[in-house]
Amino acid sequence: MSQSPIKSPLVSILCPILMSSLGLHGCAFQDEIPIASGYAAKNICSDYFVSGLNPETIKIRLVAPQIKPFNKIWRINLDEDKKNVTVSDIIFGNRYAHEAHYREGFGCTLLHGSTNDELNQQIPPLKTLSIPTDTQWPIGAGGTAPPVSGIDYGTLERSVENAFEEDRDLGINTLSVAVAYKDQLLMEKYAMSATAQSRLIGWSMTKSFTSTLVGLLFDQGKLDPKKAAPVAEWKNTEKQNITLENLLHMAGGLQWSETSKGSTPDQGIMLFRQPDYAGYYLKKPVVAEPGVQFNYSTGATSLIARIVQHQLGGSINHTYQFMQDSLFHKIAISSAVLEYDEAGQPSGGANLYMTTRDWTRLGLLYLRQGNWFGEQILSKEWIQFATSPSPANAQYGAQIWLNTEQKKWPALPADTYAFVGFEGQYVIIVPQHDLVVTRLGATFETDRFALEALISGVISSLPIPATPTAPSAGSHPIIVSPVLDPEQQRTAL
Repeated sequence: MSQSPIKSPLVSILCPILMSSLGLHGCAFQDEIPIASGYAAKNICSDYFVSGLNPETIKIRLVAPQIKPFNKIWRINLDEDKKNVTVSDIIFGNRYAHEAHYREGFGCTLLHGSTNDELNQQIPPLKTLSIPTDTQWPIGAGGTAPPVSGIDYGTLERSVENAFEEDRDLGINTLSVAVAYKDQLLMEKYAMSATAQSRLIGWSMTKSFTSTLVGLLFDQGKLDPKKAAPVAEWKNTEKQNITLENLLHMAGGLQWSETSKGSTPDQGIMLFRQPDYAGYYLKKPVVAEPGVQFNYSTGATSLIARIVQHQLGGSINHTYQFMQDSLFHKIAISSAVLEYDEAGQPSGGANLYMTTRDWTRLGLLYLRQGNWFGEQILSKEWIQFATSPSPANAQYGAQIWLNTEQKKWPALPADTYAFVGFEGQYVIIVPQHDLVVTRLGATFETDRFALEALISGVISSLPIPATPTAPSAGSHPIIVSPVLDPEQQRTAL
């Protein structure tokens, strides 16, 4: 199903005629059809089976705008019994078709030759977590807290409501917002069939989660970021000195293009046409000295996720048990679904799904310096490392975005840092105000979403801190060349 586009005289003749009959112009996007069909199959499958969103909302507002003009010729088959989604097209039939299969607790995986049964054999039994329903968030399953003294709820409500103002031309598509202040859930709002129970994709916020797993293994003395990345294929090659820290800082020095369109769509090829994400990345050639050049790469994080899994024992079961026992169940996260590639390795750069409340819980763990109501889940040493400016980009730590010198978000405090994902996924952590704000959605031009207006509005509704928190490591001045934010600049199908 992942074949190269047909280049033949017949296609050259027929394609323009077919395109014209559909109101399309030219066949230049033919090279992108295999990625587009993979994107559609995988994301329709996940949005439906994992997130539980309305099928028409998924197709029309969440997926179609990202794969234009392919959406004008696609054919979608959603099989409830097999839990499969197949996407082909009315011009080339099954030539570029992709099929994704859903596994409960493990999400959707694109098939590149495997059968449903073969994928199902990879997964272990599910572990469940019972959260007390009579206890407020974040310890329990309760929702928003009773009114908190000193909060201007009028300003807070207006700020949150503004985040849902829709402009169909721009595709704002906010699905949810949650505001947590001093360990209490002040407000949450949902739209477009999403609810408090909807597991929503984090896209590249998943990278911050993968970094957290590295931190847990660092605390156990099992991984050292300063040492060479444990990649067997790199031994005795020019890549053998690339450190895990280099990969965490997006400065591994390998060739990579974080796009899904154009002449070098590495990100799209890896996520939608490859059975082995990490295997695709680790073969890329060296083009820069490790640790020097910032080059944002979902491939690098896919390799980090494989390193984590190999360190734990090598199977989906090892990773799943570790995540549940060492992180999720310790901080009352019960909704997490991490997806895997066909090779059985974590999609650690893009595909973690959690409820908005659970994404906010993960942010709260960082705000509390790794301490969860008396239990140190993640060391302060790791939090400090993860939120400190990297040598290659002062606005980036270990898979976490920083507001060093207020250059990334000028309207927000310098100690602000965040998990950030494609299409406007954010968990914003503001230590100075004891605040975590989560926004999830599908904004196709990310910079059109007024993130700073949302956070500034929320901050204006809070009591003024009596004693401002000292700036975090993320605000230390480091002089580097400016780097564009790939979460705003990249083009994804």
